[in-house]
Amino acid sequence: MTVKAERHVFFSIATIVCRVLLLGAIVSMLFVGIGMVSSGAGAGQAEDIVPVSVGAVLAGVPSTQSENDGSSSAPGPGYDVPNAAGIEIPKPLGAILIRDTTSQPILNAWLDNVPARDRRDFVAGLTKVITAANQHAASWEWDNRQRYVAAAMSEYARMDIDRLTEIADARKRTAAKLADYRSAMGTLLGVVATLTLLLTVMAIERNTRPR
Repeated sequence: MTVKAERHVFFSIATIVCRVLLLGAIVSMLFVGIGMVSSGAGAGQAEDIVPVSVGAVLAGVPSTQSENDGSSSAPGPGYDVPNAAGIEIPKPLGAILIRDTTSQPILNAWLDNVPARDRRDFVAGLTKVITAANQHAASWEWDNRQRYVAAAMSEYARMDIDRLTEIADARKRTAAKLADYRSAMGTLLGVVATLTLLLTVMAIERNTRPR
C-alpha cells in the first residue's frame, strides 16, 4: 500500500471516529439538558412541600382540660424580638408576648431558625394556631388554657421549622445537581468544539490534497 493510500485510509478512519464521537457528545448534551430541565422542575417542587396546618398542630398536643392538668406551662415568645423586626405582630400573638415576657427569647430563637423571607409567614401561621387553640380551650380553666396554647405554639414551631429545613435541604440538593449538570455540559461543549475543529481541518486537508 502506497503512502497516499495509507494516509487516505487513516483520514477516513479518523473522520468516522470523530463523527461517531461528535454524535455521542451531542446526544449526551441532549440528556444533560433534559436533566437540567428536570432539576429546575425539582426546585419548584421544593416550594410545594405542604405548609403546616392548624389541625396537624393541635393533633400533636393534649386536647382536653384533664390532660393539661398535669402538664407544665412552657414559656412562650415576646416583644423584645430582634428577629421579628419589621414584622407586624398580630393581636393574639401580641397578647401572649405582653402577658409573658419570658416568651420573648423563645420566639426570637424560633425565628432564628427561620429564613428571613419566611418569618412573616411563620408569625402568621403561629397566630392562626394561637387563635384556634384559644377557641378550642375557651371553656377550660385559665392555667390549662395557657399550657395548651403554649404547647400548641411549640408544636407549630417544631413542625414548621422542620418543614422549612426540608425545603432548604431540597434547594441545596437541586443546586448541587444543577452545578454538576452545568459542569458536564461545559465539558461536552468543549468536546464538541474540538471534534468539530478536527473534522473541519480534515475536510480542508482532503479537499486541498493533490489528486
